[in-house]
This record gives sequence, C-alpha cells and structure tokens, in this order.
Amino acid sequence: MGYQILGSDEDLPSLLTQIPLALITVGQIKSPETRKRLFSIIKKNGGQLPVVKSPDAYCSRHATLGEGTILMHGSLINANACIGENCIINSHALIEHDARVAAHCHVSTGARINGGVSISEGCFIGSGAVIREGVEIGSGAIIGAGQIVMRDVPSGQIVRHRYD
Repeated sequence: MGYQILGSDEDLPSLLTQIPLALITVGQIKSPETRKRLFSIIKKNGGQLPVVKSPDAYCSRHATLGEGTILMHGSLINANACIGENCIINSHALIEHDARVAAHCHVSTGARINGGVSISEGCFIGSGAVIREGVEIGSGAIIGAGQIVMRDVPSGQIVRHRYD
C-alpha cells in the first residue's frame, strides 16, 4: 500500500517518546484484549489518547467521553450518556440518554443502545443490534449483528438470537 511501517507493538514505548499521541484503531469481535493491551502499553509509557470525533457525529454537551474513544460518522451520543475509555462507537450507532458504555467496548454500525442501558467492560455490540432500555450487559458479552436484547445478559454470554 505504500505506507512506511514505523515498528511493531514492542516499539511503542520508544515511539511514544518521539510522538506521545496515539490512536488505537484495532476493532474487536471475539475479544477486546488487543485493544486493552495496546491501551495499557500507551498509558504505561506516558502516551496520550485523544478523543476522536467525526465532524458528522453528534455528541451532547451533557455526555461524557473517555480517553481514546472514537466516534465514527453519523454516530449519536445523547444527554447524560457516559462512554468509557478506549471505545469505538461506529458509524450510525446510537447511544441514548443515561446509557453507560464501559471501557474497551465496540458498538458496531447502526447499533441502538436505548436509554438507561448499562454495558460493562470489553463488550462487543454487533451491527444493527438493539438493546432495550434499562438492560444490563455483563462484561465481555458479545451481542451478534441484528440481535434484539430485551433482558439482562450475563458476563461472557454470546447472543446469537433474539434474547428475551
């Protein structure tokens, strides 16, 4: 592709002394571990992870975004929503009022997180999934694309079908 490779993950500490800003663009499907590991290396070595917001994204001034979070095109974060550090809120995803998304989560394209939902650390919410208001999603859960979640999901659960 013609891009210069600056180094590997092992070179991050040295690279951060030259350029202290970093952006983690690795997504996740099965596990957030790569994103978490890179975040940890960057923080441990004094790096900074800015919040990156597409000019086509909307974020209420009453919402909170954690360090290193990325808001993609058309994403919408409403009032009192709280997004943890190192999250990806992908294109056209909706995070409604009073929802909580913990650190290291990936909310995929077109997913709908309704009001008062609580998503624990390291979750993956697939494209077009809909999480009913007030539902709690346990840490490390994976919600498949297009799934409708009507009740709480335990930690580590993989949701492949409507969950009610």
